[in-house]
Amino acid sequence: MSKENRTEELLPEENGRKEYRAEGKTGSGNKSGSHRRKKKKKMPVGRMILLDLLAIALGLVVFALFHHVLDYWDIHLGKETAEPVVIATLQPQPAESAVPTNAPQTIEATPEPETEPTPEPVYYGMWGEKFADKFTEGEVVQTENSYRSANVNVSYRRVEEDYVIYYVAEVYVSDVAYLRSAFGNGKYNGGFQFIEDMAKDAGAIVAITGDHYAGRYEGIVVRNGEWYRDVRFEDVCVLYRDGSMETIDMRRVDVNALKEKDVWQIWCFGPELLDAEGRAKDKFNTVVYPANPRSAIGCVEPGHYFFVEVEGSRGGVWTGSRGMDMRQLAELFESLGCTSAYNLDGGRSVGFAWMGERISSDYGRSIPDIIYVADTPFADETPEQG
Repeated sequence: MSKENRTEELLPEENGRKEYRAEGKTGSGNKSGSHRRKKKKKMPVGRMILLDLLAIALGLVVFALFHHVLDYWDIHLGKETAEPVVIATLQPQPAESAVPTNAPQTIEATPEPETEPTPEPVYYGMWGEKFADKFTEGEVVQTENSYRSANVNVSYRRVEEDYVIYYVAEVYVSDVAYLRSAFGNGKYNGGFQFIEDMAKDAGAIVAITGDHYAGRYEGIVVRNGEWYRDVRFEDVCVLYRDGSMETIDMRRVDVNALKEKDVWQIWCFGPELLDAEGRAKDKFNTVVYPANPRSAIGCVEPGHYFFVEVEGSRGGVWTGSRGMDMRQLAELFESLGCTSAYNLDGGRSVGFAWMGERISSDYGRSIPDIIYVADTPFADETPEQG
């Protein structure tokens, strides 16, 4: 075999030496041989120093962990802590700063202010409480056709229908003392005045014609609780101090019995317009004109009344109204819900005044008396509070 074709066989390493076997020759691998032992590459010195420093630092960290940190926390490998770990000891704080500023604050509810108790309402007169919604607490509320206070409530309306014109005033009073009568010139048999002048002198809110007591010598006359005449004549209308109103047929009038009762007003003209059940009558005790200007008063219940004045054409005065007959007048009061009603003086004597001014037609006749409503105490006496 030639030198170029010689093959070498790497023998197993023995004692740290590599043996080579060549075909036909065995020898150790040395510098003199054709194959040399590979030299191991050495690490740079700088890297070795860096690794050593890192190892030292790691050892110091581990040492500090076991000998300082874990000892401080009283934590040891394989041993559970017997007591809670105290992270820090806080110094006592002053009382005003005992609650941390960032802790939820407890806000005490502000007590509701004590409300003043609602005062008990004060009612005046016999029907102040009964008609409390009709009266005020003391103030006066007035419009063109109404007046309301703590004592009275009055309103009126003008009605025009079927060639008849009439005025209706609805009246509520807290005491019967506010529903009064007045004589001409302020005294019994004192003469005659126009309705507007008499109403103004009396301080009337609303006023209608009375019973023309001075036109005859008969007939019972009681005004504002005082008896002036006790001669029986026609049907009478009695307003008692308890506010009830009664009409009495002339044949049943008992003067002595009436004197035993607490009477506030008695008017004598008539006739009575409603029966005992409050229905319109169709037969009357007196002779009346078929259609005429009329004045009348009605009562729904104590404290609640109606004044009516019907326009007509008399004495050459054309009003555009033909007036009412007695049956029509009675039906009007029945429709108003009255339980009793009474016809007063009519013809040219009729009149309706509001706040001291005549608002009905003026027939040019003065009269001796009126029925009216006022908001002032009678005879300087205030009705008793209810």
